[in-house]
Amino acid sequence: MAPEWQKWFVITLIALLVISLIFDRIKPHILFVGSVFLLLLTGIMTPSVLLQSFSNESIITIFILVWITAAINKNFNILKKLDHFFTKKQNPNIFVAQLTAMVSGVSAFVNNTPIVALMLPYVLRWSKRMNVAPSKLLIPLSYAALTGGMITVIGTSTNLVLNGFIESSGMQMLTFRDFIIPGLLVSIGGMLLLSTLGVFILPQRENPLQQVQENLKEYLVEVQVAAQSPFHGQTIQQAGLRNLQSVYLAEILRGEKIISAVSPDQKIFAGDRLFFAGDTKDIFEIIKEDGGLAFSKTDQYQFDADINIVEAMIPYNSNLVGKTLKESNFRQVYDAAVVALHRKGERLRGKLGEIRLMAGDILMLTAGSRFEQNVSQDNDLYSIGIKDHVKKTTSIQAKVLAVVSIVFLALYFLDILPFFVSLIAILGAFLGFGLFSSNDLKKEFNLNLFLILGSALAIGQMFIATGGAKWVADGAMQIFSIYGNLGTLLGVFFLAVLFTQFVTNTAALSIVYPVVFEIAKTVTFDPNALFLALAFGASCSFITPFGYQTNLMIYGPGGYKFMDFVRIGLPMTLVYSLLALGWLIFKFQII
Repeated sequence: MAPEWQKWFVITLIALLVISLIFDRIKPHILFVGSVFLLLLTGIMTPSVLLQSFSNESIITIFILVWITAAINKNFNILKKLDHFFTKKQNPNIFVAQLTAMVSGVSAFVNNTPIVALMLPYVLRWSKRMNVAPSKLLIPLSYAALTGGMITVIGTSTNLVLNGFIESSGMQMLTFRDFIIPGLLVSIGGMLLLSTLGVFILPQRENPLQQVQENLKEYLVEVQVAAQSPFHGQTIQQAGLRNLQSVYLAEILRGEKIISAVSPDQKIFAGDRLFFAGDTKDIFEIIKEDGGLAFSKTDQYQFDADINIVEAMIPYNSNLVGKTLKESNFRQVYDAAVVALHRKGERLRGKLGEIRLMAGDILMLTAGSRFEQNVSQDNDLYSIGIKDHVKKTTSIQAKVLAVVSIVFLALYFLDILPFFVSLIAILGAFLGFGLFSSNDLKKEFNLNLFLILGSALAIGQMFIATGGAKWVADGAMQIFSIYGNLGTLLGVFFLAVLFTQFVTNTAALSIVYPVVFEIAKTVTFDPNALFLALAFGASCSFITPFGYQTNLMIYGPGGYKFMDFVRIGLPMTLVYSLLALGWLIFKFQII
Protein backbone atom coordinates (compact mmCIF):
# COMPACT_ATOMS: atom_id res chain seq x y z
CA MET A 1 0.00 0.00 0.00
CA ALA A 2 1.45 3.35 -1.05
CA PRO A 3 1.98 6.02 1.63
CA GLU A 4 -0.93 8.43 2.08
CA TRP A 5 1.09 11.46 0.96
CA GLN A 6 1.73 9.85 -2.43
CA LYS A 7 -2.00 9.53 -3.06
CA TRP A 8 -2.60 13.20 -2.35
CA PHE A 9 0.47 14.25 -4.32
CA VAL A 10 -0.78 12.43 -7.43
CA ILE A 11 -4.35 13.74 -7.03
CA THR A 12 -3.05 17.32 -6.69
CA LEU A 13 -0.69 16.86 -9.64
CA ILE A 14 -3.48 15.59 -11.90
CA ALA A 15 -5.80 18.43 -10.81
CA LEU A 16 -3.11 20.99 -11.70
CA LEU A 17 -2.48 19.18 -14.99
CA VAL A 18 -6.18 19.41 -15.92
CA ILE A 19 -6.35 23.11 -15.03
CA SER A 20 -3.20 23.83 -17.05
CA LEU A 21 -4.56 21.94 -20.07
CA ILE A 22 -7.81 23.93 -19.95
CA PHE A 23 -6.05 27.31 -19.81
CA ASP A 24 -3.66 26.18 -22.58
CA ARG A 25 -0.75 28.42 -21.54
CA ILE A 26 1.89 25.68 -21.63
CA LYS A 27 2.32 23.10 -24.39
CA PRO A 28 0.64 19.79 -23.47
CA HIS A 29 3.75 17.65 -24.00
CA ILE A 30 5.69 19.87 -21.56
CA LEU A 31 2.92 19.51 -18.96
CA PHE A 32 2.83 15.72 -19.25
CA VAL A 33 6.60 15.26 -19.30
CA GLY A 34 6.96 17.70 -16.39
CA SER A 35 4.40 15.72 -14.38
CA VAL A 36 6.28 12.48 -15.05
CA PHE A 37 9.55 14.12 -13.98
CA LEU A 38 8.00 15.17 -10.67
CA LEU A 39 6.74 11.62 -10.07
CA LEU A 40 10.20 10.23 -10.79
CA LEU A 41 11.87 12.87 -8.63
CA THR A 42 9.66 12.07 -5.63
CA GLY A 43 10.16 8.33 -6.05
CA ILE A 44 6.45 7.69 -6.64
CA MET A 45 7.20 6.36 -10.14
CA THR A 46 10.06 4.02 -11.00
CA PRO A 47 11.99 4.20 -14.31
CA SER A 48 10.75 0.71 -15.23
CA VAL A 49 7.10 1.85 -15.11
CA LEU A 50 7.94 4.77 -17.40
CA LEU A 51 9.81 2.56 -19.90
CA GLN A 52 6.95 0.04 -19.96
CA SER A 53 4.49 2.85 -20.68
CA PHE A 54 6.45 4.14 -23.67
CA SER A 55 6.89 0.63 -25.07
CA ASN A 56 3.15 -0.13 -24.86
CA GLU A 57 1.97 -1.97 -27.98
CA SER A 58 -1.18 0.14 -28.46
CA ILE A 59 0.80 3.40 -28.42
CA ILE A 60 3.31 2.12 -30.98
CA THR A 61 0.38 0.91 -33.10
CA ILE A 62 -0.86 4.51 -33.35
CA PHE A 63 2.37 5.58 -35.04
CA ILE A 64 2.46 2.58 -37.37
CA LEU A 65 -1.05 3.52 -38.53
CA VAL A 66 0.07 7.13 -39.07
CA TRP A 67 3.01 5.91 -41.17
CA ILE A 68 0.80 3.64 -43.28
CA THR A 69 -1.67 6.49 -43.84
CA ALA A 70 1.17 8.80 -44.90
CA ALA A 71 2.52 6.14 -47.26
CA ILE A 72 -0.90 5.77 -48.91
CA ASN A 73 -1.23 9.55 -49.29
CA LYS A 74 2.25 9.80 -50.76
CA ASN A 75 1.82 7.11 -53.40
CA PHE A 76 -1.83 7.15 -54.40
CA ASN A 77 -3.55 10.24 -55.78
CA ILE A 78 -6.75 9.91 -53.78
CA LEU A 79 -7.89 13.52 -54.32
CA LYS A 80 -7.90 13.07 -58.10
CA LYS A 81 -10.54 10.34 -57.83
CA LEU A 82 -12.86 12.22 -55.50
CA ASP A 83 -14.69 14.11 -58.26
CA HIS A 84 -16.07 10.77 -59.46
CA PHE A 85 -17.60 10.18 -56.04
CA PHE A 86 -19.04 13.56 -55.09
CA THR A 87 -22.01 15.34 -56.58
CA LYS A 88 -21.41 17.92 -59.26
CA LYS A 89 -24.61 19.71 -58.29
CA GLN A 90 -24.76 22.83 -56.12
CA ASN A 91 -26.46 21.00 -53.27
CA PRO A 92 -24.66 21.14 -49.92
CA ASN A 93 -27.05 18.61 -48.32
CA ILE A 94 -26.14 15.88 -50.81
CA PHE A 95 -22.45 16.79 -50.65
CA VAL A 96 -22.40 16.66 -46.83
CA ALA A 97 -24.15 13.26 -46.89
CA GLN A 98 -21.56 11.90 -49.33
CA LEU A 99 -18.68 13.57 -47.49
CA THR A 100 -19.61 12.28 -44.03
CA ALA A 101 -20.33 8.77 -45.34
CA MET A 102 -16.96 8.54 -47.09
CA VAL A 103 -14.88 10.16 -44.32
CA SER A 104 -16.53 8.04 -41.61
CA GLY A 105 -15.86 4.87 -43.57
CA VAL A 106 -12.21 5.69 -44.23
CA SER A 107 -11.61 6.97 -40.68
CA ALA A 108 -12.64 3.59 -39.32
CA PHE A 109 -9.40 2.10 -40.64
CA VAL A 110 -7.06 5.05 -41.23
CA ASN A 111 -5.89 7.60 -38.68
CA ASN A 112 -8.55 10.32 -38.86
CA THR A 113 -6.34 13.42 -38.47
CA PRO A 114 -4.45 12.87 -41.78
CA ILE A 115 -7.80 12.18 -43.46
CA VAL A 116 -9.09 15.64 -42.49
CA ALA A 117 -5.78 17.20 -43.61
CA LEU A 118 -6.14 15.41 -46.95
CA MET A 119 -9.80 16.30 -47.49
CA LEU A 120 -9.62 19.93 -46.36
CA PRO A 121 -8.23 21.34 -49.65
CA TYR A 122 -10.74 19.34 -51.68
CA VAL A 123 -13.73 20.54 -49.64
CA LEU A 124 -12.54 24.15 -49.97
CA ARG A 125 -12.16 23.76 -53.76
CA TRP A 126 -15.63 22.19 -54.06
CA SER A 127 -17.17 24.99 -51.99
CA LYS A 128 -15.55 27.63 -54.19
CA ARG A 129 -16.52 25.88 -57.42
CA MET A 130 -20.15 25.44 -56.29
CA ASN A 131 -20.36 28.84 -54.55
CA VAL A 132 -21.21 27.21 -51.21
CA ALA A 133 -19.78 28.67 -48.00
CA PRO A 134 -17.09 26.33 -46.57
CA SER A 135 -18.58 26.97 -43.12
CA LYS A 136 -21.48 24.72 -44.20
CA LEU A 137 -19.11 21.83 -44.92
CA LEU A 138 -16.04 21.79 -42.68
CA ILE A 139 -17.60 21.03 -39.29
CA PRO A 140 -19.34 17.99 -40.86
CA LEU A 141 -15.90 16.92 -42.17
CA SER A 142 -14.39 17.01 -38.66
CA TYR A 143 -17.38 15.41 -36.95
CA ALA A 144 -17.48 12.57 -39.52
CA ALA A 145 -13.80 11.82 -38.82
CA LEU A 146 -14.61 11.67 -35.10
CA THR A 147 -17.62 9.36 -35.40
CA GLY A 148 -15.98 7.18 -38.06
CA GLY A 149 -13.01 6.63 -35.80
CA MET A 150 -15.35 4.91 -33.32
CA ILE A 151 -16.33 2.16 -35.77
CA THR A 152 -13.16 0.18 -35.03
CA VAL A 153 -10.61 -0.14 -32.27
CA ILE A 154 -7.94 1.41 -34.55
CA GLY A 155 -9.96 4.29 -35.98
CA THR A 156 -8.88 6.85 -33.39
CA SER A 157 -5.98 7.14 -30.98
CA THR A 158 -8.55 7.31 -28.14
CA ASN A 159 -9.51 3.67 -28.59
CA LEU A 160 -5.92 2.52 -28.93
CA VAL A 161 -4.81 4.45 -25.84
CA LEU A 162 -7.73 2.94 -23.91
CA ASN A 163 -6.60 -0.53 -24.94
CA GLY A 164 -3.12 0.40 -23.80
CA PHE A 165 -4.49 1.27 -20.36
CA ILE A 166 -6.52 -1.93 -20.21
CA GLU A 167 -3.50 -4.00 -21.24
CA SER A 168 -1.32 -2.35 -18.59
CA SER A 169 -3.99 -3.20 -16.00
CA GLY A 170 -3.79 -6.91 -16.92
CA MET A 171 -7.33 -7.12 -18.32
CA GLN A 172 -8.74 -8.41 -21.62
CA MET A 173 -8.47 -5.73 -24.30
CA LEU A 174 -11.40 -4.53 -26.39
CA THR A 175 -11.74 -5.83 -29.97
CA PHE A 176 -13.21 -4.77 -33.31
CA ARG A 177 -16.47 -6.51 -32.41
CA ASP A 178 -16.97 -4.24 -29.41
CA PHE A 179 -16.94 -1.07 -31.50
CA ILE A 180 -18.44 -1.86 -34.90
CA ILE A 181 -22.19 -1.67 -34.15
CA PRO A 182 -22.23 1.38 -31.81
CA GLY A 183 -19.64 3.05 -34.08
CA LEU A 184 -21.85 2.54 -37.14
CA LEU A 185 -24.87 3.82 -35.23
CA VAL A 186 -23.24 7.10 -34.20
CA SER A 187 -21.71 7.55 -37.68
CA ILE A 188 -25.02 7.05 -39.50
CA GLY A 189 -26.89 9.18 -36.95
CA GLY A 190 -24.32 11.95 -37.32
CA MET A 191 -24.46 11.77 -41.12
CA LEU A 192 -28.26 12.15 -41.13
CA LEU A 193 -28.17 15.06 -38.69
CA LEU A 194 -25.33 16.94 -40.41
CA SER A 195 -26.71 16.56 -43.94
CA THR A 196 -30.17 17.84 -42.95
CA LEU A 197 -30.51 20.03 -39.88
CA GLY A 198 -26.76 20.65 -39.74
CA VAL A 199 -26.59 22.43 -43.09
CA PHE A 200 -29.43 24.69 -41.93
CA ILE A 201 -27.86 25.45 -38.50
CA LEU A 202 -24.29 26.06 -39.68
CA PRO A 203 -23.49 29.69 -40.55
CA GLN A 204 -22.84 31.21 -43.96
CA ARG A 205 -19.32 32.62 -43.71
CA GLU A 206 -16.58 33.43 -46.17
CA ASN A 207 -13.29 31.58 -46.20
CA PRO A 208 -10.58 33.92 -44.80
CA LEU A 209 -8.55 33.33 -47.97
CA GLN A 210 -11.44 34.58 -50.08
CA GLN A 211 -11.75 37.65 -47.85
CA VAL A 212 -8.08 38.43 -48.36
CA GLN A 213 -8.26 37.93 -52.13
CA GLU A 214 -11.35 40.13 -52.45
CA ASN A 215 -9.98 42.88 -50.18
CA LEU A 216 -6.29 42.57 -50.93
CA LYS A 217 -5.69 46.32 -50.94
CA GLU A 218 -6.64 46.38 -47.26
CA TYR A 219 -3.80 43.95 -46.61
CA LEU A 220 -1.15 45.05 -49.13
CA VAL A 221 -0.11 48.62 -49.96
CA GLU A 222 1.90 49.38 -53.08
CA VAL A 223 4.65 51.98 -53.25
CA GLN A 224 7.16 52.65 -56.03
CA VAL A 225 10.86 53.39 -55.99
CA ALA A 226 11.24 56.80 -57.67
CA ALA A 227 13.53 57.34 -60.66
CA GLN A 228 16.03 59.43 -58.63
CA SER A 229 15.57 57.52 -55.39
CA PRO A 230 18.61 57.34 -53.07
CA PHE A 231 17.53 53.74 -52.40
CA HIS A 232 18.44 52.69 -55.95
CA GLY A 233 20.96 49.84 -55.71
CA GLN A 234 20.70 49.54 -51.92
CA THR A 235 19.71 46.39 -50.05
CA ILE A 236 16.51 46.26 -48.01
CA GLN A 237 18.63 46.46 -44.86
CA GLN A 238 20.61 49.48 -46.09
CA ALA A 239 17.43 51.30 -47.13
CA GLY A 240 16.00 50.94 -43.61
CA LEU A 241 13.04 48.88 -44.80
CA ARG A 242 13.81 45.79 -42.72
CA ASN A 243 12.53 46.54 -39.20
CA LEU A 244 9.58 48.88 -39.60
CA GLN A 245 7.13 49.59 -36.81
CA SER A 246 3.96 47.79 -37.94
CA VAL A 247 4.43 46.90 -41.60
CA TYR A 248 6.94 44.81 -43.52
CA LEU A 249 7.98 44.32 -47.12
CA ALA A 250 6.19 41.24 -48.46
CA GLU A 251 6.94 41.31 -52.21
CA ILE A 252 8.75 43.21 -54.91
CA LEU A 253 7.47 43.45 -58.48
CA ARG A 254 10.28 44.15 -60.95
CA GLY A 255 8.88 44.19 -64.46
CA GLU A 256 7.26 40.77 -64.84
CA LYS A 257 9.28 39.21 -62.03
CA ILE A 258 7.83 38.75 -58.52
CA ILE A 259 10.24 38.46 -55.60
CA SER A 260 8.47 36.90 -52.57
CA ALA A 261 9.66 36.47 -48.99
CA VAL A 262 12.09 39.33 -49.52
CA SER A 263 15.45 38.84 -47.77
CA PRO A 264 17.32 41.75 -46.09
CA ASP A 265 20.12 41.38 -48.68
CA GLN A 266 17.77 41.87 -51.63
CA LYS A 267 18.61 45.03 -53.61
CA ILE A 268 15.96 47.45 -54.86
CA PHE A 269 16.12 49.56 -57.99
CA ALA A 270 14.32 52.54 -59.49
CA GLY A 271 10.96 51.49 -60.88
CA ASP A 272 10.52 48.59 -58.46
CA ARG A 273 7.06 48.32 -56.97
CA LEU A 274 7.14 47.33 -53.30
CA PHE A 275 4.22 45.69 -51.53
CA PHE A 276 3.97 46.14 -47.77
CA ALA A 277 1.79 44.06 -45.45
CA GLY A 278 0.75 44.43 -41.82
CA ASP A 279 -1.20 47.37 -40.40
CA THR A 280 -1.22 49.13 -43.73
CA LYS A 281 -2.86 52.25 -42.26
CA ASP A 282 0.60 53.02 -40.88
CA ILE A 283 2.21 52.91 -44.31
CA PHE A 284 2.75 56.68 -44.19
CA GLU A 285 5.66 56.16 -41.82
CA ILE A 286 7.78 54.89 -44.71
CA ILE A 287 6.70 57.56 -47.22
CA LYS A 288 9.00 60.52 -46.69
CA GLU A 289 9.37 63.64 -48.78
CA ASP A 290 12.99 62.89 -49.59
CA GLY A 291 12.86 59.15 -49.14
CA GLY A 292 12.55 58.21 -52.77
CA LEU A 293 9.36 56.17 -52.22
CA ALA A 294 5.90 57.21 -53.34
CA PHE A 295 2.45 55.71 -53.67
CA SER A 296 2.05 54.15 -57.10
CA LYS A 297 0.08 56.28 -59.54
CA THR A 298 -1.03 53.36 -61.68
CA ASP A 299 -4.06 51.16 -61.17
CA GLN A 300 -2.95 48.59 -63.74
CA TYR A 301 -1.61 46.15 -61.17
CA GLN A 302 -3.99 43.26 -60.76
CA PHE A 303 -3.44 41.75 -57.32
CA ASP A 304 -5.30 38.51 -57.87
CA ALA A 305 -3.50 37.80 -61.12
CA ASP A 306 0.04 38.52 -60.01
CA ILE A 307 0.38 37.76 -56.32
CA ASN A 308 0.27 34.13 -55.22
CA ILE A 309 -1.72 34.09 -51.97
CA VAL A 310 -1.57 30.75 -50.18
CA GLU A 311 -3.52 29.70 -47.09
CA ALA A 312 -1.75 27.71 -44.39
CA MET A 313 -2.70 26.51 -40.92
CA ILE A 314 -0.82 25.92 -37.66
CA PRO A 315 -1.76 22.37 -36.59
CA TYR A 316 -2.07 21.04 -33.07
CA ASN A 317 1.32 20.07 -31.59
CA SER A 318 3.18 22.20 -34.16
CA ASN A 319 6.59 23.48 -33.07
CA LEU A 320 5.47 26.91 -34.30
CA VAL A 321 2.90 27.19 -31.50
CA GLY A 322 4.01 29.76 -28.93
CA LYS A 323 6.62 31.30 -31.23
CA THR A 324 6.51 34.55 -33.18
CA LEU A 325 7.19 34.65 -36.91
CA LYS A 326 10.56 36.25 -36.18
CA GLU A 327 11.54 33.65 -33.59
CA SER A 328 10.67 30.82 -35.97
CA ASN A 329 12.65 32.45 -38.83
CA PHE A 330 9.47 31.90 -40.86
CA ARG A 331 10.50 33.66 -44.08
CA GLN A 332 13.74 31.78 -44.47
CA VAL A 333 12.39 28.39 -43.38
CA TYR A 334 9.32 28.41 -45.64
CA ASP A 335 10.24 30.95 -48.33
CA ALA A 336 7.00 32.82 -47.64
CA ALA A 337 5.84 36.09 -46.09
CA VAL A 338 2.69 36.43 -43.97
CA VAL A 339 0.19 38.93 -45.37
CA ALA A 340 -2.55 38.39 -42.79
CA LEU A 341 -3.19 36.29 -39.70
CA HIS A 342 -6.63 35.01 -38.71
CA ARG A 343 -7.52 33.52 -35.33
CA LYS A 344 -10.95 32.18 -34.34
CA GLY A 345 -12.49 33.76 -37.43
CA GLU A 346 -11.05 37.24 -36.82
CA ARG A 347 -8.15 39.03 -38.48
CA LEU A 348 -5.40 39.95 -36.01
CA ARG A 349 -3.88 43.39 -36.26
CA GLY A 350 -0.61 44.85 -35.10
CA LYS A 351 2.93 43.89 -35.94
CA LEU A 352 2.53 40.38 -37.35
CA GLY A 353 6.11 39.39 -36.65
CA GLU A 354 5.58 39.81 -32.90
CA ILE A 355 2.27 37.93 -32.52
CA ARG A 356 2.68 34.53 -30.85
CA LEU A 357 1.18 31.78 -32.98
CA MET A 358 -1.49 29.42 -31.68
CA ALA A 359 -2.84 26.08 -32.89
CA GLY A 360 -5.59 26.69 -35.44
CA ASP A 361 -4.21 30.03 -36.66
CA ILE A 362 -4.69 30.68 -40.37
CA LEU A 363 -1.83 32.39 -42.20
CA MET A 364 -2.28 34.17 -45.53
CA LEU A 365 1.08 33.97 -47.30
CA THR A 366 2.80 35.29 -50.37
CA ALA A 367 4.72 32.17 -51.34
CA GLY A 368 8.09 31.94 -53.02
CA SER A 369 9.21 29.24 -55.43
CA ARG A 370 10.56 27.00 -52.65
CA PHE A 371 7.50 27.21 -50.40
CA GLU A 372 5.74 24.05 -51.60
CA GLN A 373 8.89 21.97 -51.21
CA ASN A 374 9.78 23.45 -47.80
CA VAL A 375 6.33 23.02 -46.25
CA SER A 376 6.22 19.37 -47.32
CA GLN A 377 9.33 18.58 -45.28
CA ASP A 378 7.78 18.98 -41.83
CA ASN A 379 4.43 18.76 -40.02
CA ASP A 380 4.57 22.18 -38.36
CA LEU A 381 2.51 23.88 -41.08
CA TYR A 382 -0.39 22.55 -43.16
CA SER A 383 -0.69 24.23 -46.54
CA ILE A 384 -4.25 24.39 -47.85
CA GLY A 385 -4.77 24.39 -51.57
CA ILE A 386 -1.30 23.88 -52.99
CA LYS A 387 -0.90 21.20 -55.58
CA ASP A 388 -0.22 17.80 -54.11
CA HIS A 389 2.75 15.93 -55.56
CA VAL A 390 1.94 12.25 -55.45
CA LYS A 391 4.56 9.68 -56.30
CA LYS A 392 3.24 7.40 -59.02
CA THR A 393 3.20 3.69 -58.27
CA THR A 394 3.21 1.11 -61.02
CA SER A 395 0.17 -1.10 -61.43
CA ILE A 396 2.26 -4.10 -60.34
CA GLN A 397 3.34 -2.34 -57.14
CA ALA A 398 -0.22 -1.30 -56.38
CA LYS A 399 -1.51 -4.85 -56.90
CA VAL A 400 1.20 -6.42 -54.76
CA LEU A 401 0.59 -3.89 -51.97
CA ALA A 402 -3.14 -4.59 -52.10
CA VAL A 403 -2.54 -8.36 -51.93
CA VAL A 404 -0.08 -8.02 -49.04
CA SER A 405 -2.51 -5.81 -47.11
CA ILE A 406 -5.47 -8.12 -47.67
CA VAL A 407 -3.50 -11.25 -46.75
CA PHE A 408 -2.10 -9.90 -43.50
CA LEU A 409 -5.38 -8.29 -42.45
CA ALA A 410 -7.13 -11.60 -43.16
CA LEU A 411 -4.54 -13.42 -41.01
CA TYR A 412 -5.39 -11.03 -38.19
CA PHE A 413 -9.16 -11.45 -38.51
CA LEU A 414 -8.67 -15.24 -38.54
CA ASP A 415 -6.72 -14.93 -35.26
CA ILE A 416 -3.58 -16.34 -36.86
CA LEU A 417 -1.44 -13.20 -36.45
CA PRO A 418 -1.63 -10.34 -33.95
CA PHE A 419 -2.83 -7.04 -35.39
CA PHE A 420 0.51 -5.42 -34.55
CA VAL A 421 2.40 -7.97 -36.67
CA SER A 422 0.00 -7.50 -39.59
CA LEU A 423 0.55 -3.73 -39.55
CA ILE A 424 4.33 -4.18 -39.41
CA ALA A 425 4.11 -6.41 -42.50
CA ILE A 426 2.05 -3.83 -44.43
CA LEU A 427 4.43 -1.01 -43.51
CA GLY A 428 7.35 -3.26 -44.43
CA ALA A 429 5.86 -3.74 -47.90
CA PHE A 430 5.85 0.04 -48.50
CA LEU A 431 9.44 0.27 -47.25
CA GLY A 432 10.53 -2.76 -49.27
CA PHE A 433 9.19 -1.33 -52.53
CA GLY A 434 10.92 1.99 -51.83
CA LEU A 435 7.57 3.78 -51.62
CA PHE A 436 8.28 5.00 -48.11
CA SER A 437 11.71 5.88 -46.74
CA SER A 438 13.47 6.29 -43.41
CA ASN A 439 13.24 10.06 -43.93
CA ASP A 440 9.48 9.72 -44.30
CA LEU A 441 9.37 7.78 -41.03
CA LYS A 442 11.23 10.60 -39.27
CA LYS A 443 9.02 13.29 -40.81
CA GLU A 444 5.76 11.61 -39.84
CA PHE A 445 6.88 10.73 -36.31
CA ASN A 446 5.28 13.24 -33.93
CA LEU A 447 7.59 13.30 -30.92
CA ASN A 448 5.27 15.57 -28.92
CA LEU A 449 2.36 13.17 -29.34
CA PHE A 450 4.58 10.23 -28.37
CA LEU A 451 5.64 12.04 -25.19
CA ILE A 452 2.02 12.85 -24.31
CA LEU A 453 0.76 9.29 -24.84
CA GLY A 454 3.56 7.55 -22.96
CA SER A 455 3.48 10.06 -20.11
CA ALA A 456 -0.32 9.88 -19.83
CA LEU A 457 -0.17 6.09 -19.53
CA ALA A 458 2.49 6.30 -16.81
CA ILE A 459 0.61 8.98 -14.84
CA GLY A 460 -2.59 6.92 -15.04
CA GLN A 461 -0.82 3.88 -13.62
CA MET A 462 0.43 5.96 -10.68
CA PHE A 463 -3.06 7.31 -10.12
CA ILE A 464 -4.20 3.71 -9.67
CA ALA A 465 -1.16 2.41 -7.78
CA THR A 466 -1.21 5.14 -5.11
CA GLY A 467 -4.92 4.69 -4.37
CA GLY A 468 -5.90 8.11 -5.73
CA ALA A 469 -8.16 6.64 -8.39
CA LYS A 470 -9.91 4.44 -5.83
CA TRP A 471 -10.53 7.42 -3.56
CA VAL A 472 -12.10 9.39 -6.43
CA ALA A 473 -14.01 6.31 -7.62
CA ASP A 474 -15.48 5.71 -4.15
CA GLY A 475 -16.75 9.29 -4.10
CA ALA A 476 -18.17 8.97 -7.62
CA MET A 477 -19.87 5.67 -6.77
CA GLN A 478 -21.66 7.27 -3.81
CA ILE A 479 -23.29 9.58 -6.35
CA PHE A 480 -23.73 7.18 -9.29
CA SER A 481 -24.89 4.14 -7.30
CA ILE A 482 -27.97 6.01 -6.08
CA TYR A 483 -29.37 5.48 -9.56
CA GLY A 484 -28.19 1.87 -9.86
CA ASN A 485 -26.20 0.32 -12.71
CA LEU A 486 -27.71 2.70 -15.24
CA GLY A 487 -26.61 5.69 -13.17
CA THR A 488 -23.06 4.33 -13.03
CA LEU A 489 -22.92 3.87 -16.82
CA LEU A 490 -24.34 7.34 -17.49
CA GLY A 491 -22.02 8.89 -14.90
CA VAL A 492 -18.90 7.46 -16.56
CA PHE A 493 -20.04 8.52 -20.03
CA PHE A 494 -20.93 12.11 -19.17
CA LEU A 495 -17.85 12.57 -16.99
CA ALA A 496 -15.75 11.79 -20.06
CA VAL A 497 -17.94 14.05 -22.23
CA LEU A 498 -17.42 16.93 -19.82
CA PHE A 499 -13.62 16.59 -19.76
CA THR A 500 -13.25 16.15 -23.51
CA GLN A 501 -14.87 19.52 -24.27
CA PHE A 502 -11.96 21.34 -22.62
CA VAL A 503 -8.93 19.05 -23.02
CA THR A 504 -7.98 16.65 -25.80
CA ASN A 505 -9.78 13.34 -25.92
CA THR A 506 -6.55 11.50 -25.09
CA ALA A 507 -6.05 13.66 -22.01
CA ALA A 508 -9.70 13.20 -20.98
CA LEU A 509 -9.35 9.44 -21.32
CA SER A 510 -6.09 9.43 -19.34
CA ILE A 511 -7.68 11.38 -16.48
CA VAL A 512 -10.93 9.40 -16.25
CA TYR A 513 -9.67 5.85 -16.94
CA PRO A 514 -8.11 5.17 -13.52
CA VAL A 515 -11.41 6.14 -11.87
CA VAL A 516 -13.37 3.89 -14.24
CA PHE A 517 -10.93 1.03 -13.62
CA GLU A 518 -11.66 1.20 -9.88
CA ILE A 519 -15.42 1.51 -10.45
CA ALA A 520 -15.29 -1.53 -12.78
CA LYS A 521 -14.12 -3.69 -9.86
CA THR A 522 -17.34 -3.00 -7.95
CA VAL A 523 -20.09 -3.33 -10.59
CA THR A 524 -22.17 -6.46 -11.13
CA PHE A 525 -22.32 -6.17 -14.93
CA ASP A 526 -19.65 -6.65 -17.62
CA PRO A 527 -16.98 -3.96 -17.03
CA ASN A 528 -16.48 -3.64 -20.79
CA ALA A 529 -19.69 -1.60 -20.79
CA LEU A 530 -17.92 1.03 -18.67
CA PHE A 531 -14.78 1.00 -20.81
CA LEU A 532 -16.84 1.45 -23.98
CA ALA A 533 -18.83 4.25 -22.32
CA LEU A 534 -15.51 5.90 -21.51
CA ALA A 535 -14.25 5.49 -25.10
CA PHE A 536 -17.40 6.93 -26.69
CA GLY A 537 -17.66 9.69 -24.08
CA ALA A 538 -14.04 10.78 -24.57
CA SER A 539 -14.59 11.03 -28.34
CA CYS A 540 -17.77 13.09 -27.98
CA SER A 541 -15.84 16.30 -28.74
CA PHE A 542 -18.47 18.32 -30.56
CA ILE A 543 -19.42 21.30 -28.40
CA THR A 544 -16.09 23.18 -28.40
CA PRO A 545 -13.27 23.42 -30.96
CA PHE A 546 -10.63 22.51 -28.35
CA GLY A 547 -11.44 18.88 -27.61
CA TYR A 548 -10.08 17.35 -30.80
CA GLN A 549 -7.39 18.47 -33.21
CA THR A 550 -9.56 18.05 -36.33
CA ASN A 551 -11.91 20.69 -34.87
CA LEU A 552 -8.95 23.05 -34.58
CA MET A 553 -7.89 22.21 -38.13
CA ILE A 554 -11.19 23.36 -39.65
CA TYR A 555 -11.81 26.25 -37.22
CA GLY A 556 -9.85 28.86 -39.18
CA PRO A 557 -10.59 27.78 -42.80
CA GLY A 558 -14.32 27.73 -42.02
CA GLY A 559 -14.23 31.20 -40.48
CA TYR A 560 -16.05 29.75 -37.46
CA LYS A 561 -16.75 31.35 -34.10
CA PHE A 562 -16.94 29.49 -30.79
CA MET A 563 -20.76 29.56 -30.68
CA ASP A 564 -20.98 27.83 -34.06
CA PHE A 565 -19.64 24.68 -32.41
CA VAL A 566 -22.09 25.05 -29.53
CA ARG A 567 -25.12 25.40 -31.85
CA ILE A 568 -24.38 22.31 -33.93
CA GLY A 569 -22.43 20.47 -31.21
CA LEU A 570 -25.33 20.27 -28.75
CA PRO A 571 -27.74 18.42 -31.09
CA MET A 572 -24.82 16.31 -32.37
CA THR A 573 -23.92 15.37 -28.78
CA LEU A 574 -27.56 14.51 -28.04
CA VAL A 575 -27.89 12.19 -31.07
CA TYR A 576 -24.47 10.62 -30.47
CA SER A 577 -25.19 10.03 -26.76
CA LEU A 578 -28.64 8.51 -27.31
CA LEU A 579 -27.32 6.07 -29.93
CA ALA A 580 -24.11 5.07 -28.11
CA LEU A 581 -25.73 4.72 -24.68
CA GLY A 582 -28.83 3.08 -26.12
CA TRP A 583 -26.72 0.34 -27.68
CA LEU A 584 -24.64 -0.19 -24.53
CA ILE A 585 -27.77 -0.43 -22.37
CA PHE A 586 -29.32 -2.94 -24.81
CA LYS A 587 -26.12 -4.96 -25.35
CA PHE A 588 -25.16 -5.33 -21.69
CA GLN A 589 -28.73 -5.42 -20.34
CA ILE A 590 -28.16 -2.54 -17.93
CA ILE A 591 -31.28 -1.38 -16.12
